[in-house]
Amino acid sequence: MSITDEGEYGKKQIDTLEMIWGEGYLSPGGVSEIDLILNDKSLKNKKILDIGCGCGSAAFHFIKNHSPNYVLGVDVEEMVIKRANALKSNLIEKKKVDFKVIQPGELPFDDLSFDVIFSKDTFLHILDKERLVEDLYRVLKPGGFLCVGDWMRIDDNAPSKLMQEYIKLEGLSMNMCSLQRYGNALYNAGFKNIKLTDRNKWYLNLAKKELNDLSTIYKEKLIKILGIEDAEGTINIWKKMIEVLEKGEHRPGHFYAEKRT
Repeated sequence: MSITDEGEYGKKQIDTLEMIWGEGYLSPGGVSEIDLILNDKSLKNKKILDIGCGCGSAAFHFIKNHSPNYVLGVDVEEMVIKRANALKSNLIEKKKVDFKVIQPGELPFDDLSFDVIFSKDTFLHILDKERLVEDLYRVLKPGGFLCVGDWMRIDDNAPSKLMQEYIKLEGLSMNMCSLQRYGNALYNAGFKNIKLTDRNKWYLNLAKKELNDLSTIYKEKLIKILGIEDAEGTINIWKKMIEVLEKGEHRPGHFYAEKRT
């Protein structure tokens, strides 16, 4: 049972995920997970492209805590960009960030446009990972770097029945691949200093806490947002997600890579 309403991320979806993960967040982990994805790299005076920026949480964190020159957040979902721009009104350094809706497909940017590309839990919605990585390489400046968190699977075989059941419940386009497939795509595109990090155990523990919160302290608010039937459906999504996390087939992870100079 999907909690989507308008596109893949409508108001009900946004309200639910922000309740669980915090204002502006549509994926788990908060600023600590964002900083882990950055792989200890400095963003000072960098021009950053945030792909699948959602409601702007990472971009706001960068501007408040990492001193970039500029952040452009892009997403294919109009509702999340509308929410990001609303939250931007609370930002002091508004000129340092813009949020724009883009169409799926090739990135609408010139070659060598950005110092850094960041993305969190977005690439799972894109089918052709190899073409995506080649496009990322194209828009990065020489010496620039890519830092990404994504939801992945243990391998690239056909999904198990359990995974198929989970994806069906989510009601989203979830084209998850293995961490190694990303690693191979990065290498073949020309990236160097590639680093791959599995985050299955971390999210398994967090997801169990999220399920407990949804069933207890958030239950009343969840029902208010979604209604009783969809609230129960959302709790069932978390239960099924924990099953595929425990099985090890669902494996969130990070990857980092640098463009050759």
